[in-house]
Amino acid sequence: MDLSKLNKNWLIGGVVALIVVIGAVVMMMPKHLDGAYSGEVSFLFIKNTDTLTFKGGEVTEHADGDKTRKGTYTLKGDQLEIKLGIETMKATLTSDKKAFTIDAASGDFALAKGVTYTKK
Repeated sequence: MDLSKLNKNWLIGGVVALIVVIGAVVMMMPKHLDGAYSGEVSFLFIKNTDTLTFKGGEVTEHADGDKTRKGTYTLKGDQLEIKLGIETMKATLTSDKKAFTIDAASGDFALAKGVTYTKK
């Protein structure tokens, strides 16, 4: 038996197994957020606590405890896009998924630009 062929086969098999394991880990990573994230939005001298609750592919907004709107969101890598009616927010999620910061927003959410929401 030729050992050079055996080692080559083991090497190829090992690389294939490594690729399969890495692929499985990436596929198992959650593609949704789960739970409530809160941030404090200020306008002039008024501070408002805004909470976004994520479940599945849906998000619900609560302003100072009152449910205000429902919508959807998408998560691609660390980029989060939230749609509530015609208004949108784009945010960057931290690697541990415990916080996100609003990068851009439209409508009422424009006041939230730069606000960091943290998981409760």
